[in-house]
Amino acid sequence: MAKAIALTPEALRVPQHTPQAATPARAHIVKPQAAPEAKADQVPLQVRLPRDEVRAIKVAAAERDQTISEFMLACVHAYMKTGKHA
Repeated sequence: MAKAIALTPEALRVPQHTPQAATPARAHIVKPQAAPEAKADQVPLQVRLPRDEVRAIKVAAAERDQTISEFMLACVHAYMKTGKHA
């Protein structure tokens, strides 16, 4: 049978143990994050489109390595250059 010990604050104190998975890797180097590029003052715009058209827009933007916003803005500029808008 185990020997009884006096319950002192030191005996009741649990040692701090940090799991190995919670510590950063030994070769971990904190890289300073580059500040995001300052974009022109942008205002959100919502448009309702058919699901098939949305999918086509997403695919076209991805093929050109553009965001959907960049792609749609380029489309609007191209349309405006044609002069067919009222």
